[in-house]
Formats: sequence, C-alpha cells, structure tokens
Amino acid sequence: MRLAASHKILNELAGFEVEIARLEVEAIAEAALLFVQRRLRQPYVTLALAPSNGKNHHLLALSGAGLADFPLSPFGSAGGVVAAALKKGQTVYCRDLRAENRKEDELLRRVPAEIRSFIVTPLLTAERVQGTLNVGSKRVDGIAPGLRAFFEAAAPRLAAALQHAQALGELNRACERLQTECDVQKSALQRSRDELEVEVTRRTAEISQLQERLHAENIYLKEELAGVHAYGSIIGESPSLKSVLSRIALVAPTVANVLILGESGTGKELIAREIHARSDRRGRPLIKVNCATIPRELYESEFFGHVKGAFTGATSDRMGRFEAADGGSLFLDEVGEIPPELQGKLLRVLQEGEFERVGEGRTRKVDVRIIAATNKNLIEEVRNGRFREDLYYRLNVFPIEVMALRERKEDIPLLAAHFIEVFSRRMNRPPPRLTEANLMDLRAHAWPGNIRELQNILERALILSPHGRLQLDLPKVSGGAPLPDQDRPATAAEHTAAILSEAEISAIRKQNMLAALVRSGWKIYGADGAARLLGIKPTTLIERMRRLGVKRPVTGEGRHY
Repeated sequence: MRLAASHKILNELAGFEVEIARLEVEAIAEAALLFVQRRLRQPYVTLALAPSNGKNHHLLALSGAGLADFPLSPFGSAGGVVAAALKKGQTVYCRDLRAENRKEDELLRRVPAEIRSFIVTPLLTAERVQGTLNVGSKRVDGIAPGLRAFFEAAAPRLAAALQHAQALGELNRACERLQTECDVQKSALQRSRDELEVEVTRRTAEISQLQERLHAENIYLKEELAGVHAYGSIIGESPSLKSVLSRIALVAPTVANVLILGESGTGKELIAREIHARSDRRGRPLIKVNCATIPRELYESEFFGHVKGAFTGATSDRMGRFEAADGGSLFLDEVGEIPPELQGKLLRVLQEGEFERVGEGRTRKVDVRIIAATNKNLIEEVRNGRFREDLYYRLNVFPIEVMALRERKEDIPLLAAHFIEVFSRRMNRPPPRLTEANLMDLRAHAWPGNIRELQNILERALILSPHGRLQLDLPKVSGGAPLPDQDRPATAAEHTAAILSEAEISAIRKQNMLAALVRSGWKIYGADGAARLLGIKPTTLIERMRRLGVKRPVTGEGRHY
C-alpha cells in the first residue's frame, strides 16, 4: 500500500513538474494551485510568496476570475504558522484549526471557517526563501501523511521553479529594457544617419557651388589681371583729384551703389578699384564687366550664368558675373550700353538680390555692391528712352565725377614722371630726363584720350628715345575740347621766343623739381636722389622746396591717377 502510494506521489510530482516548466511566476503559482485543488482535490490552497526584491510580500489564491493577489506582511515581521515553517524549514501541520488562535495569525485569519485542518510547507532554495505552500481540508486531520509527503517532496521543485521563473522574468525584463534602449539608440542612430546624410548632401552641394564659384572667380580674375596695367595708385595733386579722393573716402566704407562719371581714359576703373579696396568687401573679389563688349544675345548669360543646354553652345553650367561677385563688388563699366530689355532684370537684382540662370527655374540670392561707370550722359539717355529712369536712380546713389586731364593739367608732371619710371623699368633701361620743354609740350596738348592717351604717348616716346633724351611724338591735331588762346600754354618753340615772367619761371622750376622728386621716389640725397638729377646741392633743393611750399604727399591719401 505504501509502495503504491509512493509511486502515485512520484507520478503526480512528475506531472506537476511538466506543467510548471518554463512558466513565469504568476503562471507557475496558478498552475500549482490548480494542480492541488483539482488533481489532488483539496478545497483550499494558497501560496505565500516573498518577491525577489524583498518587498511587497503577497498571498496568491484562486478565485472565479483567475488568480487573486492579497498583500501580506513580511514573513519575519510577525509570528504564526508561516514564520514557524520557515524558521524550522519543515512542514507545519494544524490538525484542527479551531484549536488555533486565528486572531494572532495573519495567514490563518484569511482561511475560511469551514477549513478544519491546515498544512504549511516551506518553499526554500539554497539561495533564498520563496514562501510557503498552504493547503486546507474541511475535515479535522484531513490531510493524509502521503499527501503531506507529496507536498514536502514537491516543495523544493516548486521553489526552484519559482526562483527560475523570477530569474527568467528579471532576465526577460532586462532584455526588454535592453531591447527598448537598443530601439531608442537605433532610432537615434537612424536619425543621426539621416541628418548626417542631409548634412553631407548640403555640404557637398555647398562645396560644389564653392568650387564652381572659385573656378569662375579664377577665370574672371585672370581676365582682369590680363587687362590691368600695374601703373600704381592714383597720382596727382590737383584740387579736382583731391575732391574725388575725399568722396572715395566717404563712400567706400558704406554699401551704397556708386556711379562714376567721366570721359573715356580718365581712370574710372582705378576709382572703382580704390572704392572696393577701402570697403569691407575687399576680402571678396571685384568683378569687372565691360558692358560695351558683350554681344547683345549673351548679356543675360554673362550677367546671370546659364545651365547646360539652355541654348546652342551651352555645353556646361556656367556661373555669371553677379554670382561670382557674391559678397564682393561688381564694376559695370560703360553701364549705358546695357540693352533696355536687360535693364529690368538688372533692376530686380539691385532691388531684391535675386536672379535665375538662363534655362534654370531656381531662384538664387546674391549680395553684390554695384560700382558703375559711364562716359555717357545718362539723364539724356533716360529722356530719349534708352535707359530706365528707375535703374538710373538705383545706380546713381553716390555719383563721383572724374575731371578730364585737360582740366587738371597740374597733375601732368607727376603722371608723366611716374609713367616714364614704370615704362623704363619694363624696358630695362635708365629713365630719360623729363625736360621743361617736354612738360610744356605735354601741357599744351588737349588730351582727348585723357590719361590713357598720356600713357601711350610716353610709352611710344621711350621707344623712340633709346639714348636717354626723351622725344615726344605728340599728334599735330589734338582731339578733345579746344583750349582758349588765353589759357593755352606756350609750346616749346613759342617759349624760346617769348619773354617769361618771374612767376612763370618759378612755376616751371617748381614743376621740374616735382618731376625730379617723383622720379627719385622723393629721395633727396645720394646718386639717385632728386638733387643729383637737378644738378644742385641737397641743401639747396631743401631750401627751394621750403620756399616754394613743396611737401611730400602723405602716405595713405591715395597717390593714384
């Protein structure tokens, strides 16, 4: 009988272990309670459990809705059957609950009145206390020894299963937290990658645009360098030139558009370069456009650029002059030659800073300062309908008028000495002496080509003067505005027959002294000094300079022409 009972207990235990394998704590508890209640036919069964964190002890029981959970005081905080079973590590059997003091025992207070006998089996593992298995019968001494033996045999396995389930639950929760963190990190990484791709795309486009701009700037600057003669800075002492320099100093630090007026050859481009050089935009290029040399059908492409295929011959994208000058200045030389059909688009760029390349729908933004120049009377062009009035006022914010050379002939000696020195250095020969006769001939000329004509005549004179004596080849018939007879200086031939006053002689000496000082770089002493060129002592030259009021120009005032 005992052998049969033992086999039955083992079979029941094996079945119980199969049912609770790989379940979570709540599922294991419910399976154990159902097993005892249904398979072992016990009317009352509960589990008193201690959580793995040592808090929130609770009592699990079956109810109509499934598993009921009741709070329970920690096992060590009070006495009672649970504390006794855990302390002894053995099953506590109450044969008759009416003989027990239920009021003092939290667990027994929860047992229904019809339960007469009660067994409390500890659930222990080597690591910790899991709780107790609590089974009740409606009969006094109703739990048979074999059943008690089964509970004692099953308790370690149930405790191990609960511990395993707790560990597995904690592991699953840790895995879930880790998965959640991984998902968050993955999402953040994906966002970072997407943002990085967007940034790389943006930077790549910027680099491509900068490379295109740099390429265009190099082309334009090479064109500019090919057309610029290194004649130095603005040179002259006439009141009209000093007035121009003062206006340059006023407008250069601003962002105002400038319109430079003057005849051809008066040095309007040098004025534009000086304005740009003194502005806050000097770190960016000054791009030049000669509006008189652009074919009519290519104006828009030259100004704004084009995309590949925009017209026949557009084999690649090309940046226009406005885009190349972004952040810098754009010099529109001969602005009066711009066709009327393009003037409206030019006005839009000046007003809104926006344009489109030819053949492209994308609107581009630019920040360009306009410095325009013309030898035309734009007011007359506006009256005749050849130039837009609104565009004229956009360009003519700050006008600067450059006088013709015939109106500032006091600058001719300084300019002539400067050009002779430059051309002599180019030709690798000593500069010839600029005589008073030469200066008188230069002053007598009307200079219709202005400073550009003076450059050409002096360069030709140096070619014709290989042996040191300057031979001027001035046109016999001068262009430009004729000079009144009373204001026309005498030619060299007339001078030999004329009687000069002391004032005229003093003026000639002063001009000759200035020419020598300029040629020597305002050096007085030494073999290459002005005193040696004039054939006088340095002390004599210093005294004459003091007497005639000749002073070296202040550096930075702009010794340009």
